[in-house]
Amino acid sequence: MIVALWVLAGAALADDRFSGQVRAHQEQVQGAAPPSTDTLDTELRGHWQAFSGNVVLTQQRFNGGEWHGDATVNELYASGEALGWQWSGGRKIVAWDVGHGFRPNDVVQQEQRRTLLPTTPQGRGVVQAEHFDADTAWTLVWVNPRSDAASGGDEEAVAARVYRRIGAADWHGFARVGEHSRGSIGAATSWVATDSVELHASARRTSQSHLTQALVGATWTGESKLSLTAEAWSDGSAAPPQPRRNVYLRAAWEHEGWQPVVDLLLVPADHGRIVTAALGRQGDRWRFDGGLRWYGGPDGAAITRLPTRRIAYAAATWPF
Repeated sequence: MIVALWVLAGAALADDRFSGQVRAHQEQVQGAAPPSTDTLDTELRGHWQAFSGNVVLTQQRFNGGEWHGDATVNELYASGEALGWQWSGGRKIVAWDVGHGFRPNDVVQQEQRRTLLPTTPQGRGVVQAEHFDADTAWTLVWVNPRSDAASGGDEEAVAARVYRRIGAADWHGFARVGEHSRGSIGAATSWVATDSVELHASARRTSQSHLTQALVGATWTGESKLSLTAEAWSDGSAAPPQPRRNVYLRAAWEHEGWQPVVDLLLVPADHGRIVTAALGRQGDRWRFDGGLRWYGGPDGAAITRLPTRRIAYAAATWPF
């Protein structure tokens, strides 16, 4: 934490790249404790010489009680160039894949999708090497060096990605070998079919448990800044009662600073659903967000077994 603050202070004093934001955020939750959460986040981002950092200072209270503080280093890494490759080491966000609601090949970061508000995830400890030209990129990552974690995103692993741009399509190939989860391979593509239509797909297969994760999706964007997204995926790694097959629909519009969004996560097998309706307002400096998320379905649906029934939230963000 001290090193991260030193990097950010150096960026600010040297007038290098320094920015951040302050966000006040409140959630009201029905069906789970605590029912009320107030959060004040101060996010600081900086780049100074070979160092980059991202720190979030959080003040939080539950049900109107006492405030408690915490600090999180999301990123803190050094980077440079040698032997024709770009090198970096430290805590860094390495997010891969092409999906919106689900990403089978996000094998390094493994970040949570469909959050209520856009947030900066906490990066992984990595040593990364990358080589690229106009149309191709090769990336090698040693993830969580010397970690003792048993599985998941925290285990020690080696991952690789190759990227190739061919015409209007982006092609990706992935491979990962984990200390405990062993090997997996995957591929993904994103194709801009027309000026308004984008198609994407991603799939991954594990060698140890012989599980498959796959996604297909499309996005249509109109001249009026209305966008519609549809995705369907199968997650073979989901343990019961979690649903393996899901459908995701999203509609978003932007008009004169207003940004309404509606999305639906549907489980065809048991008709469970999660519905989110949100409205954002981008001003000259401030941004305001608010919305509702409902969890529902017929009796016996997996989603109805979750402890949360409804979430209402509001947030105000000031960037600097």
